[in-house]
Amino acid sequence: MTRLSQSDLEATLGFLGAAGAVTGPDPFPSETLDGLRELVPCESVSYCELDRVEERILFLDGCTQAYQLDDALGLPPEENERIFWRVRHQHPVCAHQDRTGDFSAYKLSDFLTHRQLRRLEIHADWCRLWGFEYELCVGLPAPPRHTKCFMFDARSRDFGERDRLLLDRLRPHLTGLYAAAGERRRAAALALEPDRAGLVVLQTSDRIDFATPVATRLLALYFAGTQDSLLPEPVRAWLRRDAVRLNGNGLPPPATAPLSVERGGRRLTVRRAGRALLLDEEVATLTVREREIVDQLADGRSNAQIAERLTIAPTTVRKHLENIYTKLGVGNRTAAVAATRLGAEHPEQ
Repeated sequence: MTRLSQSDLEATLGFLGAAGAVTGPDPFPSETLDGLRELVPCESVSYCELDRVEERILFLDGCTQAYQLDDALGLPPEENERIFWRVRHQHPVCAHQDRTGDFSAYKLSDFLTHRQLRRLEIHADWCRLWGFEYELCVGLPAPPRHTKCFMFDARSRDFGERDRLLLDRLRPHLTGLYAAAGERRRAAALALEPDRAGLVVLQTSDRIDFATPVATRLLALYFAGTQDSLLPEPVRAWLRRDAVRLNGNGLPPPATAPLSVERGGRRLTVRRAGRALLLDEEVATLTVREREIVDQLADGRSNAQIAERLTIAPTTVRKHLENIYTKLGVGNRTAAVAATRLGAEHPEQ
C-alpha cells in the first residue's frame, strides 16, 4: 500500500503555507505552480479552466518552465487552442472526467499503453508538440461549463502512485485555495468601489463571482437570458480579448471603450476595473414640454389634438416628437410611451 513519507508530508505543508500566503487575485499563480512542480517532479505544470460545453479556454497559466516551453514553441494562442479542441476527444483522462465527473488524479497510462498513445493523433499533434510523453491530471469538483484542472507533464518517466496519492490528498486544500482567491477578489472590488450599487466581481472573463442586487437587476433588464453565474454573451464578447494565454492575471487587457447598451430610453454603461465590472445606468432626460406631449400620447391624442390642448402649432408637436424619439431611442408613439413607463417602473437606485 502506497504511503506518503514524512518528508512528503513536510514538503506538502510547506507548499500549502506558501500557497496560502498568496495575496493576488488568482488562486494558482505561476509561483504556486512552481511549488507543485517541486512536489511532483516533472517538466512542467499547467492550470486551466475550461468551458467544455462551448469548447473555450477560460483561463490558462503555467509554472516558470511552462512559460519557457511556450516561448520556445512560439505558437500563436489561437492556434494552440484550435489544436487542443481538435484532439481533446482522444485524451483519455478528459474523456473519463466528461463521462463520470470524477476529477481525481489519473495518468494517461491508466487508460492507454504508451504504444497505444503513440498511435493516436493527439500524440503527434499535441504531446509531441509540447515535448511530453507522460501526463498526470487532477482537478477540482466543477461542472462541465467551468472545469478547473492541473496538468503535470513529463518526458522520460511516468508518474507513480506516490504522485497520485499526494495530489488526491491535496485536492480539498486546492479547493480551499480557489475559494480564498474568490474572497480576495470580492474584497478588492468592494474596497475599490465601496458605495457602488452596480458591481460585478469576475471569477474568470466569462463567470460572475459576486454581483450586487442592483447589478443582477441591470443585467437581467438589459440582456435576455441572463444566467446567475454566466455573464451575458454581449458582455462576454466585449471582454473576450486575448483570453487564451499563459499570463498572471487571467483577464484580457482593458477593452478599448466601455460597453454601452440602450433599451427603452435608458442606457447601461459597463466598465472594467481589474477583476470587477462597474455598471451605470442613465435615463434619457425629457424637458417639461416633452413630458407633457408624452402624457398626451399616452391618452391616445393625435398631433392636432395635442397642439390644440397645449396651444402650440402642429409643426411644433412634430418637432418635439422627433426630439423625444431621438432621446428615447424609439421610432414611434407607442414605443415612446412604453419607454417612459419602463423608466418609471425601474427608477435609478
